[in-house]
Amino acid sequence: MEVVKKIFKVIGKILLVLLILLIICIIGIFIYHRIMISKNKEFLKEKGYYDPVSVGDYSLNVQKTGNENGDHRIVILSGSGPCYRLFMKDYASYLQGDDQVIFLSRAGYDASDDSKKDMTVENVVEDYRKALENAGVQKPYLLMPHSLGSIYASYWVSKYPDEIEAMVNLDGSCPKPIDSPEEGPGKDLIYYLANLGVGDVAFHAFIPKDPDYTADEQRAFDIMYTSTLASSSIYEESKYFERNINDTWNALVPNDVPKLYICFSNGFRTTDDVNKYIDDNGGFDECFTVNRFADDFEGSDEERRAYAVDKMLEEVAKERSEVIEPYIEKLGNCQIKDFPGDHFEYQYRPEECAKIAKEFIDSLD
Repeated sequence: MEVVKKIFKVIGKILLVLLILLIICIIGIFIYHRIMISKNKEFLKEKGYYDPVSVGDYSLNVQKTGNENGDHRIVILSGSGPCYRLFMKDYASYLQGDDQVIFLSRAGYDASDDSKKDMTVENVVEDYRKALENAGVQKPYLLMPHSLGSIYASYWVSKYPDEIEAMVNLDGSCPKPIDSPEEGPGKDLIYYLANLGVGDVAFHAFIPKDPDYTADEQRAFDIMYTSTLASSSIYEESKYFERNINDTWNALVPNDVPKLYICFSNGFRTTDDVNKYIDDNGGFDECFTVNRFADDFEGSDEERRAYAVDKMLEEVAKERSEVIEPYIEKLGNCQIKDFPGDHFEYQYRPEECAKIAKEFIDSLD
């Protein structure tokens, strides 16, 4: 019995030592994280990835790129994720020679400060407007949203059409009526871990490095990504997701502002469109976007592929008729251009996508 007690006593001491070491480690990581916040922002500013502009009690990151003397001020509004400056670098390069391209980050994104207000569509758009005005960007703007950015752009162009020259929507989320908008989830474990500084030391255990980035680009990506995860605004934004979709739908007013909706993920119209996408993305087994439709289907490889293609086209047709087309009609003066592919197709075929946008922009002159 004495031997057992001694064993447990030794185990207890070891566990206590390990606990103390863990606490010291966590404190050390947190202190390092806090020290690096200002240094990281200085790095972003030095490399041209961070230009804070006050919108009152806090600042947004307004990154001006391209030809400041160009005919158009193209304002990129990101989806629900950071680092669009890097995700869009190839696509934007085809626009920056002729026009100014501004990456406008909302509160919490890409080293922007957290908002002091609720992340409603009204407040986000007012922040956008103040940031551009205080940054000295001349009106009118050419809005270019992707994904969730479309909600804010659609509200903006309906509420303040005189400020907007045109809108080029890159596979944007569509506003729609929601009878009883529910509040989305708020902060989660990732938020608290990011604020402890875990991302500073373990980020690439979850997000691999991009072999196409330079060392400076990779560091800028890491900083913007981890700082976004540590912001409260992006979690507050998720709380208002359904409300913002509904409120934007109710705010839509047709006007004469020219608009183009480039449809990626719901741009598939024929079996040839889908089969080309499958072949361009490693074959049916590798193309999850399509093969997920055949999860419960049994048959030969050819039959499974044909079944999945048909089901995907059915889903696309439903989404277009029930969501996209009503949005475009209510928005007014909006063309739709099919460019079938991934939701981030501007990354994979940047030149082709930019050509569609440029042709539309050139038609404005």
